[in-house]
Amino acid sequence: MLDIERTVTYPIEKAVSAVSDVKFVESKSRQGLSTVRVWMNWGADVNNGQTEVIQRIQQILNSLPTGIKQPFIVRFDLSNLPVVLVTASGGGLDERQLYDLAYNTIEPQLERLGGVASASVDGGRVRQITVNLNRDQLYAKGLSILDVVRVVNDANFLLPAGDMKSGRRDYNLYTNNQFKLVQPMEDIVVRNVGPNLTPIHIKDIGRVDDSYETQTSIVRIDAERGVVLNVNKQPGANTIAVVDQVRMLLPKLIGVPPGVKIGVTLDQSIYIRQAIESLWHEALQGSTLAFLVILVFCAR
Repeated sequence: MLDIERTVTYPIEKAVSAVSDVKFVESKSRQGLSTVRVWMNWGADVNNGQTEVIQRIQQILNSLPTGIKQPFIVRFDLSNLPVVLVTASGGGLDERQLYDLAYNTIEPQLERLGGVASASVDGGRVRQITVNLNRDQLYAKGLSILDVVRVVNDANFLLPAGDMKSGRRDYNLYTNNQFKLVQPMEDIVVRNVGPNLTPIHIKDIGRVDDSYETQTSIVRIDAERGVVLNVNKQPGANTIAVVDQVRMLLPKLIGVPPGVKIGVTLDQSIYIRQAIESLWHEALQGSTLAFLVILVFCAR
């Protein structure tokens, strides 16, 4: 934490603080992540401010620690807030299965709707194939972790292999060596040793598990495990129209197993509808009063 603050957060804070029309800068640092927020004065040109922030960050990139990812700079916009949150739970599915359902089945159907920019998934568990190595076995066989990383990458690939012409059609061909099952990964040969070139497999120095990434987001819906999809609209799209399309699609989703409950937990269009209804009410009251005033004067 202190290292992130000293080597990443502080240099970025110092750089962006010199941007014109900055009101104040705040930051949060945790293991492996630094978040810096720049608040501009009221009336400042945010577009110019963002450009200047990018320029300031580019100037200090060489002074940041080696190996960090390129800083991601984004301007806050109300369109970044989700207009509706779609939830999925139940059906006897665990959190990994719910995440796969939301990411591979529900999200693509939502993103095909007009006006929808994205439908990112929160909660659940993301599938991850983990290679657990035995340190003592690695040392005994003269291997390193990088040796295992290299052979796994080399054995799991999708390689273009030319094309095939058939009549007026031209087909792309690929050599697909990507693993579909976990068990064959344990048979990957890391190195051949000895005079007889005896192979050392991954199963000789560890094991391969079909597991999941470290869970950083937990969603519970009526005390049940679940996931939520944050549906964002495209800039300029009508919020009410987008929400109406989402609500119409939910009962018609394809590929959702029986028993899975799909619902809506947040709907930004409610406030807009209430505001419009209030405007109509006020307009009706105003026109009625104006008519009565005119009627009174005409009666006199």
